[in-house]
Amino acid sequence: MTVTGRPRARRDPEIVSGQTLRSAELQQLRDLLTNDPLRAVQVLPAVATGDDFRSEFAVRGAGVGRMNFTFEGISTPFLLHTVQQVQDGGSVAMVNGDVLDEISLSNGAYPQRYGNRTGAELDFHMREGSRDSLQSHLSISAIDASTVVEGPLNAGRDGSWLVSVRKSYLDLLVTRLYPENNFSFGFFDMQGKVVRDLSPRHRVEAAVTTGRSHLEREPDILNSGNLRNASNRSTLGILTWRYVPGSRFVLTQRLAFGANTFLNTSRDGLELGDGDAHESLYRGDWSLGAAARVTCEGGGEARWSTSSQRDQRLVAGRPVVREDFSDTASALSGYLQARLAPAADASIVPGIRVDRRALTGETTASPWIQARWAVRPGWTLRAGGGVYRQEPGFAEVLGVRGTASLADERAYHADVGVEAAMSTATRWQVTVYDREDRDLLRLTDAETRVVNGGLVLSSAAGHYLNALDGHARGIEWMLQRHTPNGLSGWISYSLGFSRYRDHTTDESFWGDYDQRHTINMYGNYRVSDRLSLSARFRIGSNFPATGYWTERDGAFFVGDRRNTVRVPAYSRLDLRANRTYTWDRRRLTLFLEALNVYNRANTRFVPPAVNRRTFEATNMFEKMVPLVPSIGVLLEF
Repeated sequence: MTVTGRPRARRDPEIVSGQTLRSAELQQLRDLLTNDPLRAVQVLPAVATGDDFRSEFAVRGAGVGRMNFTFEGISTPFLLHTVQQVQDGGSVAMVNGDVLDEISLSNGAYPQRYGNRTGAELDFHMREGSRDSLQSHLSISAIDASTVVEGPLNAGRDGSWLVSVRKSYLDLLVTRLYPENNFSFGFFDMQGKVVRDLSPRHRVEAAVTTGRSHLEREPDILNSGNLRNASNRSTLGILTWRYVPGSRFVLTQRLAFGANTFLNTSRDGLELGDGDAHESLYRGDWSLGAAARVTCEGGGEARWSTSSQRDQRLVAGRPVVREDFSDTASALSGYLQARLAPAADASIVPGIRVDRRALTGETTASPWIQARWAVRPGWTLRAGGGVYRQEPGFAEVLGVRGTASLADERAYHADVGVEAAMSTATRWQVTVYDREDRDLLRLTDAETRVVNGGLVLSSAAGHYLNALDGHARGIEWMLQRHTPNGLSGWISYSLGFSRYRDHTTDESFWGDYDQRHTINMYGNYRVSDRLSLSARFRIGSNFPATGYWTERDGAFFVGDRRNTVRVPAYSRLDLRANRTYTWDRRRLTLFLEALNVYNRANTRFVPPAVNRRTFEATNMFEKMVPLVPSIGVLLEF
């Protein structure tokens, strides 16, 4: 027996711009060097990135700090292996791509089921385990080894279980490729999911993801206050109950708990930074087919959060505290939307979200509206708009540099898109967007700069203010082909402009994630049932080198204008071939891959060293991944 109802992983038909990657595409798109599902997202249309060492990316000029990440229907910040409080480190998703059913990205003007973010939304959905038989597979790649075991709960096949374990040896690869960096970074994670159909109307699920990461540096060349060891641990558990009394109503309730702890220590054992965060929540969502052309949907959430953090550095041989806070806050929210379809070729979806947040004491309402119209056979016009809000965090309100009177950041989204089918397998889409940002946070006096001809160093005495107003505007184009055999994939181009003004200082500058030109291409050619070839290509004009820098005669100096220097353009081509061998009930897949095929010397921005006498900034750009061939195997039995 299987509980029916609204699919767990769904794409709203009115969403103007976005895309879903399903399990087969995730397997093709993740690269063996990172084995990271977020790397698959980086090649999606409108996604901009220029850092081979980090999983994070930007969408329409907004970074991951402004994006919503959900896992199994719960929004959470606990999904990355990373090093806390280290600006130029790396990151890997804390989810093994082998257990994901799909990832869905919504670029803008989407329904606010989760809220508290002004940028895009990325949804992760785990797949169920096999209900037919016990199955397992072992995967060995360039940086890690993982295993997935799954099977039915009982002979009645009314449930399933799945467990995945992954261990990296990334530190060995990084040490070999970049011996001058003097660090090793490794991680371990585990995911599990159990599903049980109690009856045709009732279904329960339990899902968990947990992991830890660790960075270590050799002490021989470190100063006493330099970071030597860093550890980060995260866990997220979710219990879900779904009730389907009939074909027109679905009720889903969830209980969740998340936790994160980290600790950074210096060469001599000084605790440079430590912290922990915990979240507990209840969430309920429902959907009702009120009439033949009317569907109502709503839900609510109660979330309790605690956070503490401490950060200190050695100054003149003495520890100086730069951050210290600890507190608890709650948040209540609810949303309601209705899908009205007066005709088969048209629909309109109004909705509203209400939030009450104890941290800032604000109660806010965020409306949105979406519309779809099939103007002619094969042609669809979509439009959407809404108000999106993001609450300041504990550090921004309660930290040493916090401001208790901060208001929510706001974004006003407007999108219009046209989609047309060229054939049953090929379609194109064009989207025009405008996002108006208001009251974004900025930390004052946080960057070294030149003022009236003198060098002003960054200060730890600044405070967070609702200082920035600005916009992100542009156009996105995509051509996509999807077939079970032959050639599938997409070509996309995005033109975007992101600019901000600090209304407390009246200075204007390009956004930190302002990338004018972005081309993302992906193609997979299925030669046969056993052989497939794929290619990924990304090129971007790249982001600003964040801060006050200027270039003179090929050298870089501290300047008086922000974000005027750009990181050199990023370009990378990856190729991959998969060959499968089968015998009896076993299957072996061999992966051959080459990253950065033409060995382009891509670089990323890192905080430079500054000469206080000449103002020269050195070592501003760091080389990234060269040409790297790799091989991996997947054994299924």
